[in-house]
Amino acid sequence: MQAIRSLTLLLSALGLAGVLGCSSSGPNAPADAGGPDTGEDAGDVPLFIGPGNLNVTWTINGNPPATECAVVGAAFVEIQASFGSAMRLPCTQGMVSKMMLPANRLNVGARLLRADGSPIYEYVIPTTILSDQTVDATINFEPPGTLRVRWTVNGNSPTTECATTVANRVVIRVEGLDGYQAACSARQITFTRVPGATLAGLQPGRYAVTGQIINVTGSNSRVLQTLMAEGVVPSGGVGEVVLPFEAPPLPVDP
Repeated sequence: MQAIRSLTLLLSALGLAGVLGCSSSGPNAPADAGGPDTGEDAGDVPLFIGPGNLNVTWTINGNPPATECAVVGAAFVEIQASFGSAMRLPCTQGMVSKMMLPANRLNVGARLLRADGSPIYEYVIPTTILSDQTVDATINFEPPGTLRVRWTVNGNSPTTECATTVANRVVIRVEGLDGYQAACSARQITFTRVPGATLAGLQPGRYAVTGQIINVTGSNSRVLQTLMAEGVVPSGGVGEVVLPFEAPPLPVDP
């Protein structure tokens, strides 16, 4: 039983180089706010027994690959669905099945390629393989977007308001991406890239956002408030989330 659980966690950690991440723009270059939690709550990962099957289908800009591949200049689709080499398939094929995969949560890596092998779009699709079942994963290759997370402090611009409060740092985490931190007064962090990918941009869709406003004094830090929201990354555009933080004022000298 322990060996099965170890395999489950190992597969979750690998997939494609499909661990999502982000980059930040803003007045302050953000530092990494830490990797994903691992630990006692890992018990919520289902314990799977026996293999399952995966069907991967794709469209391009919402249209059938039989016609749309030529429109965007795509020759191949490359799918990484398990250990080993990626499968490179004709773009117009439109689907591929992978049989007898270990039951597990995994990331399906997908790249739309030109004839010379250079990528047009590249995404990672989370999916779950279930024992003795066939799971469908659908990929729509379309222009990526970005997600901008802005914040206010006590209803005002953080550029001026942060200096009047005990808050001095903000940490932003986006579902499936790394966490980043910036100065409270920086106003925003923009998520733009999947780590390891040669192209910038996030896959269009909905992302859960968690933000914390923090007081850091020396080696000590104190979370003043945690807010949650949902951001929508549009195809070819910029999605935006605004977090309305509140923070106590600086103490007044007697």
